[in-house]
Amino acid sequence: MNDRMTSSKKRTPLYSQIRDYILANIQQLHWQANDQLPTEQELAEKFNVSRFTVKKAMAELVQEGLIYRIQGKGSFISQMVGDEHRPVVAPAADAGISTMKLIVLLTPHIQSSLSASILTGAESYLADHGYQLIVRSTRNEQELERRLLVDSVRTGVRGVLIFPVDGETYNEEILRLTLNKFPVVVIDRYLRGVDTNCVCSDNIGGAFDATSHLIGLGHHNIAFVVVHDRTTTSLEERIAGYERALSASRYPFGPRLAYFESENGEDAPPSGEPQADQLERMTVRIQAFLEQNPAVTAVFAATTYSGLATLQAATNLGIKVPEQLSVVFCDDFEHSALSRIPPTCVVQQESQLGIDAAKLLLSIIDNPLQERKKLTLPTRLVLRQSTAPPSNR
Repeated sequence: MNDRMTSSKKRTPLYSQIRDYILANIQQLHWQANDQLPTEQELAEKFNVSRFTVKKAMAELVQEGLIYRIQGKGSFISQMVGDEHRPVVAPAADAGISTMKLIVLLTPHIQSSLSASILTGAESYLADHGYQLIVRSTRNEQELERRLLVDSVRTGVRGVLIFPVDGETYNEEILRLTLNKFPVVVIDRYLRGVDTNCVCSDNIGGAFDATSHLIGLGHHNIAFVVVHDRTTTSLEERIAGYERALSASRYPFGPRLAYFESENGEDAPPSGEPQADQLERMTVRIQAFLEQNPAVTAVFAATTYSGLATLQAATNLGIKVPEQLSVVFCDDFEHSALSRIPPTCVVQQESQLGIDAAKLLLSIIDNPLQERKKLTLPTRLVLRQSTAPPSNR
């Protein structure tokens, strides 16, 4: 019996052991709402693991709403009783922080590289100006987003940075706060028909540059490909940039695969990053699309995972990249230059998005009646090895 228990424990991933340890202490009431957790370094030493492993465990707990983070202060137990979405919002007095200097960042997925970079930029700027940043995951759920907005304002934060959930409709709570002159800055996208303060990348310009690069190489039949959970304004802008580049060169629009999974009854992964089965489904759809469009010599993939799935689909079909098919990604990914086929990518200024959003928010706090602004950051096209002049398939 003991041998079996020991064997089972050894098979448990280290980050899961840390997560279970924290959950056990919560359930046994050793730690209660708004208690501060041990530091990452302390947990790393206790379990004899790297801080990266601790970060992974903490990210899961934040994603589940069991703990919350205050940048520069640490991690705290959420208020769990009687609140479905937990956390409420950290009572600042328990954390030893004045609510007058608190900002909240709401983001769909804390684990995504884009959210992490935005967070880093915003936290750095706010810390330099005497503010603390609280981070909340909305899990890409609009109702949870609404409740967290209400709770944050009720608790007394000075302002809100929000990376909205994906979808065609926006959260009416953002509009209400904006009309009431509460400091809110929307990041990475804008709200259709609503005059809000926002900081976005130049998605139209990025898509235009990517498509123009393919045209410059001699490609005439360029497909647009995106497989994603839901549509967003940033994806719509990428379609517009693609079409604008083709129109400017007097080329017809190429075949288009724009498949949004939630519109077809499929669930998005809670982490915000596709799981193996979802990536496989993406690859199968893109593979069928390429088979149906054999004249296509280039693809503009509107997201990182659409690009990765395109590369895999090409491999499955025996199509060589870039000799027979050129692929440009919109958005880079970690260590992309070291991948089997380093992709040509449109790169956003991810950290700068957070910095500029924080800067704009503080200016609104100082002057709530100022004219609303939309800041657009230029993108950059990084040329690698996934694009080349066309040749016969």
